[in-house]
Amino acid sequence: MIAQPDRSVVGGRFRSSLPTLMLGFAALLAGLGGTLVATRLMTPPAPAATAAATAQYLPAVDHQPQPAPDFRLPDETGQVVSLSGLRGHEVLMTFMDPQCTAMCPIVGQEISSIEASLPANITPILLVVSVAPGRTAADVSTFVAHVTWRAGWHWLLGNQEQLQAVWATYHIAVQPSLTDVAHDETLYVIDPQGRITAGYNAPLPVGEVASVIAAHSSR
Repeated sequence: MIAQPDRSVVGGRFRSSLPTLMLGFAALLAGLGGTLVATRLMTPPAPAATAAATAQYLPAVDHQPQPAPDFRLPDETGQVVSLSGLRGHEVLMTFMDPQCTAMCPIVGQEISSIEASLPANITPILLVVSVAPGRTAADVSTFVAHVTWRAGWHWLLGNQEQLQAVWATYHIAVQPSLTDVAHDETLYVIDPQGRITAGYNAPLPVGEVASVIAAHSSR
């Protein structure tokens, strides 16, 4: 069974939403049964409503960073990427649908702003986990044409089973509809030692995220 991150362990700060917490309980119950599975979810609010509802931080907690659970998924080029294979690098990890036209493009631009706020010698690797099975390299190419990410990003694709395992492990609620995929817009900051040090739901605090990343490089 894959160990799950404690969502309170985020360098003292984390934005959360009700669907996220509900999925956390579902994953915990499934884990007690010996297998990590995603269960039928509550229908999350529309993305805009989710952003408004999660605008406040939860109270700070005094915990140490925790290991980020490992996984392997193919990226848009077919290359298999593992989180453990990126040890030694700062990693930004988020969850998007390349066909989304609502919140995902906004978060994509916020990530561009985070990268632009960093010194040139600080180059985190961006991992985007798809929240929609069956998306293609062409879908990814269309999305990234409208953002200005630094080189070194990977958009991780896969089938329902592959992706669902990662969503459940990282407590990401995903609810598809006929016209959209509602999901938690979460960004994790993972340090070069492979530990989750911070996490945020959209809208992202660009300056704070950049400061957290820069702090890792100064250690």
